Amino acid sequence: MIPVAPPVQSYVQNDVATIVYRIDTTQSDFWMQHTDVSIFWTRELQFRQLTESTRKAKAFEEGWDGYDAPAPNDASVARTLEVLSRVRDSKLSPYSVLPSADGGVGISFRGNANKRAVLELLNDGTSSYILFGKGYPIESSEFNSNTDLPRILQRLEEYL
Repeated sequence: MIPVAPPVQSYVQNDVATIVYRIDTTQSDFWMQHTDVSIFWTRELQFRQLTESTRKAKAFEEGWDGYDAPAPNDASVARTLEVLSRVRDSKLSPYSVLPSADGGVGISFRGNANKRAVLELLNDGTSSYILFGKGYPIESSEFNSNTDLPRILQRLEEYL
């Protein structure tokens, strides 16, 4: 049988996603669950969760970090969603989206040999990246998220 509707996320348990397929309604109204998930669906689920985390960043209030960190504003959240959609088309796999202590949203990536990278999209419209090696920053720079993002994503792919 061939599924006629896109998969719908049911739940995630023990790092194994269960995807529910709607079977052709002319044959049956039965819903069938599959626990063997392809790389595509694992990545799809990952980006849905990252997108949801980004949207939830709007709920943070000033001082969310116990100090005086500004809450992410609507503009930084919107830019983060745009960047995530571009990252989705790359080879990169972010592992978290969290508010930034500088006011805005950060997207974190892991690589091999303790390499990490963070993209920050701040409330004031500033965008930057930081590359970490063995826990220490080794490179950082501001960039224009509208024009420079392809170059920055390429740099992160090369580094990680």
